[in-house]
Amino acid sequence: MGGCYSSSYDYKSRCTEPVIPAWQTALKSALKNMDRTALTAAYKAFFASGRTGGGFIAEAAKLLDVSDVFNIPKELSEFEYEVKFDIQMHGTGKEPSITEFLNAFDFPVAAHARFLKDPVNTDAVGINHFYGTKDEERLVVIEKGGTHLKEKSEFLPLSTGVSYEHIVTKRRETRRPATLDEILIKVGTVMHDPGVSYQGKIRKEKGDAFILDAHDGRIYSFTITRAHLQQPGKRDENSVQRQLEIEYAGYLPKFLGFKKDSEQQIVAGMVDLARYTFALYCNAPVVNGWRIQLEPTHERKYDFVREKGNGKKQHKIKLKAGLEEPLALSA
Repeated sequence: MGGCYSSSYDYKSRCTEPVIPAWQTALKSALKNMDRTALTAAYKAFFASGRTGGGFIAEAAKLLDVSDVFNIPKELSEFEYEVKFDIQMHGTGKEPSITEFLNAFDFPVAAHARFLKDPVNTDAVGINHFYGTKDEERLVVIEKGGTHLKEKSEFLPLSTGVSYEHIVTKRRETRRPATLDEILIKVGTVMHDPGVSYQGKIRKEKGDAFILDAHDGRIYSFTITRAHLQQPGKRDENSVQRQLEIEYAGYLPKFLGFKKDSEQQIVAGMVDLARYTFALYCNAPVVNGWRIQLEPTHERKYDFVREKGNGKKQHKIKLKAGLEEPLALSA
């Protein structure tokens, strides 16, 4: 907002016109013409202006008539599309923070970038309680910013024809705020089903950044989770699961490459992003001598709670050769 001043010469109060930042003018032009080179230049100018807390996607959304990031549209919203990587740590001393993990994935940009990282780097800690059978997750009660109920289906089949689609998982998901009474009723109902019992809880540290695919305008959450397990009847946290999770989160409208409701395009974008991430960061430095190694996995939080300490192997994905090969990201 422009400021007001009073001239000592004519005693008339006048208001200066608001100064439009150069990055905003550049971004508006890039989005109007859907010029990816110009979009990359606007992205660089945005962060060169001193923006360290992210917000690039939100600014682009406003210029595309999306008034709030919470109103960013998302097709096939009843489904969760996700790629997971198991994170193995190597280092001594204090383990890096969630934000330091996220900062390790810096996504360098050239003149014509495909993936633009928006380092919002929100982080939070919550408690997840799990109910289910030996094999099936039935209900999760979440304590974070209030209380919530979350239900997910088992994995659903994908048949998109996209190479490496097997690294992407598809599940139905519902999540809603719930009062204590609603939680007690729901837990009571689920616990009456055959074979269902309380499986344990995790303290989950979570940090989010977001990735904009400049080809089709789709947005992917880029999340680090660190889950600390507490098994039923035990007080101590006795195991830790560290994961990188890439999930489809919506899209910015009007991008020329966008195909609405295309599961194939969503899966293809996720595979490309996963392969790019794996190729650049499968053995990446973090801070203070720490390094991470990435390995694709299908292990859910529920699998971790159920199986850790029972001698069962994690759900690693058998990869075909080529996942780590460089991508031609001109699409």
